[in-house]
Amino acid sequence: MIPTAVSGAIIIAIVGWFATIFAISRSPLAGKWKRILLIPSWIPWLALALGAPILSGLIPLNDAINIGGALTTGMLVSIVVSRRQSSRR
Repeated sequence: MIPTAVSGAIIIAIVGWFATIFAISRSPLAGKWKRILLIPSWIPWLALALGAPILSGLIPLNDAINIGGALTTGMLVSIVVSRRQSSRR
């Protein structure tokens, strides 16, 4: 079970990531670069979200890596599925 503090940090990171995506979408970059920046923009938010609980001892490093990997994999899958659905239209 994930501690409440870690869940809160992950929620804050996801909100921050969505704010970053909003800023990227409003930027004058080409559409290709916007898509390329989706996942790399998540990594700093993930590090911030899981760094504090690791340093405070709420979760061990292995669990943090598993949580981060699961979240990142889920985001990658959702991006791939949404791109495939939009290309079929």
